[in-house]
Amino acid sequence: MIKLENISKIYPPKLHALEDASLSISQGEFIAIMGKSGSGKSTLMNIIGFLDKPTTGHMTFLSQDVKALTQTELANLRLREIGFVFQNFNLLPRLNAWRNVALPMAYAKLPRQKRKENAFQLSTARASRLN
Repeated sequence: MIKLENISKIYPPKLHALEDASLSISQGEFIAIMGKSGSGKSTLMNIIGFLDKPTTGHMTFLSQDVKALTQTELANLRLREIGFVFQNFNLLPRLNAWRNVALPMAYAKLPRQKRKENAFQLSTARASRLN
């Protein structure tokens, strides 16, 4: 599903944030990226999530060359195919929990009623696992 080959990221003037990283993630596979501070974890996640481009190397997603995709195509892939679990949650404080859960579904243009149903299902599924 995602394949990175010899990915490097250099920020000007000469900050090597990531050097020669290779990684393959299969569909349905869960991974954790761990390492000490400054080891390139955030840079790698930004590249995997199409938020940043590597300086060198090759990346494919669903057998597509990521370099060949437009910004709109990358945004659509982020919307429909990529999910992030942030360390510090990144919730919008002005929205309640359900609205935070439903927000990505609004971007995906799901009807309001479907967003409410999905948010409810997600919250009750989570609650049942906690009990």
